Amino acid sequence: MPPKVVKTICDLIFWQYAKLIARAAGFADNWGFMVKTFKDLQTGKKSWSDVLREDRKMQGEQRCVYCGSTGELTWDHIIPQKVNAPKDCKVNEIHNLVPCCKKCNSSKGARDVFAWYVVDRPDDELPRIVEGKYLKLIYECHECRGTLHDPADLNLDGEINVRDLGWIFTEPCPPQRGGGLR
Repeated sequence: MPPKVVKTICDLIFWQYAKLIARAAGFADNWGFMVKTFKDLQTGKKSWSDVLREDRKMQGEQRCVYCGSTGELTWDHIIPQKVNAPKDCKVNEIHNLVPCCKKCNSSKGARDVFAWYVVDRPDDELPRIVEGKYLKLIYECHECRGTLHDPADLNLDGEINVRDLGWIFTEPCPPQRGGGLR
């Protein structure tokens, strides 16, 4: 559960990214580190890398990003193609793809990556490369839709969590408001 200062979708994305940074730096249980990183992201003191960085990390990857299998590899769209995404969002580009075995790809289907992973692998953390790409892409989608500063509980279930991030795709796409990753 994010801290009470997480009130908007933008805050939620930055909180998740701060947790991802903390995990990668070996500070996954350090609340102070996560809060400072979150605040630095909010204020612009710290910025995330371009999604291309994640793409470069995956170059030549010959195994499923989810389970590690090397057999029957396909490409998984982290944000499913069959969503109401703004046309400027990169859901149909390489940035949204990760190598994935047929079994994992079939299991995930057109579900949001967090919804799928929480249900099918509740004890595992979403792989870092997938979560990093997802957060950058979902930020861009919310920015295009103009929903970054909307209240964080988009699905109105009374909880603020990662399942709120992909909720925008359940609604028809409004007119474009511009933007891209900054």
